[in-house]
Amino acid sequence: MGEFKNTIQKEIIRTQWCKSLIKFVHEKLRYKLIYLGLPGPQALDLLEWIDYIDQVIAFQCREYPKPSSISQSRNKVLELENKLRDFERQGKLTTFSLYDGYIEEVALRGRDINGNHLSQNNVVTIYNLDFCNGITFPLEVKDDKGNIQKYYKFDAIRRLLEIQRDISSQTICKKFIMFLTVHSSFWEEEAEHFISQAESEPLKEYFLKINSLYGASKRIRLLKAYIFDTVKKYFCNYDFTPEFLPIINYEGAGLNRRNWLLLFTIVGAENKGISGAPCFQNSGTFLNQKFLTVCNRTITISLDQVGITEVNSFQNSVEAFKNSECYKQLWAEG
Repeated sequence: MGEFKNTIQKEIIRTQWCKSLIKFVHEKLRYKLIYLGLPGPQALDLLEWIDYIDQVIAFQCREYPKPSSISQSRNKVLELENKLRDFERQGKLTTFSLYDGYIEEVALRGRDINGNHLSQNNVVTIYNLDFCNGITFPLEVKDDKGNIQKYYKFDAIRRLLEIQRDISSQTICKKFIMFLTVHSSFWEEEAEHFISQAESEPLKEYFLKINSLYGASKRIRLLKAYIFDTVKKYFCNYDFTPEFLPIINYEGAGLNRRNWLLLFTIVGAENKGISGAPCFQNSGTFLNQKFLTVCNRTITISLDQVGITEVNSFQNSVEAFKNSECYKQLWAEG
């Protein structure tokens, strides 16, 4: 969480992919946005997107990946707090909240390690969930009695969506972007369970299609399907129609081995139905899209040759969104 070094890949994604979509959403909604996420001590995302943001809800751990403790140095928390306070003094932010701890523990316990209770009174319009390790890897946290509890990122995402659903707002529509960055690592037992329990035909067909692959090529495609299937259900269960934009697969700043990351961009809109929100997106079309990547300082379609047929995807986040059924039905007239 916020521990990856800044790289040219992250800078390009931040400016060319994320910022253009944030600007489009800001112009579409006609008001400044509320950010919730992990900006890191240097607040690089906020520095780039600040023109479109009004309020911030931020999380910063002390010593990644150690369990949170008040005995640890608060330097990183203080560094981020100073950045946010500067934004506020300069009139770039109306207000901010900063929670001391991992987002999983704060979201699921309801408070940070200083006892500050998580508070969200308005609709979040940008979620920036930049996780360091795999989506299935738990965070181990000591509870009040000293017992180790395991908190999962998926549970944190689900809790954040639940809070968003329960916000009472008569004037602000519940429309938002979620940027979810995860490491490409994936537990084998989780993958095997996911494959064996798959019910939808598009998923079954996709598993057969990628069965001949191996190593990272297979792993990132399994992870794509896993996160798409799981997060889509969470969105729909909490009354939000999701739209998954093309996935960016890029190399991070790992020291000992190639450190591949996946950026998922999910646009959500409240759309209550009898049994949750519908998803308009065709699963097969999304699963069979090519990954995007960063090459020669631009976002481009991955040229990775893996021996299976995949379709080209939009290389521009705004165009990808505007061509979606979700946009046409829930955003175009808003």
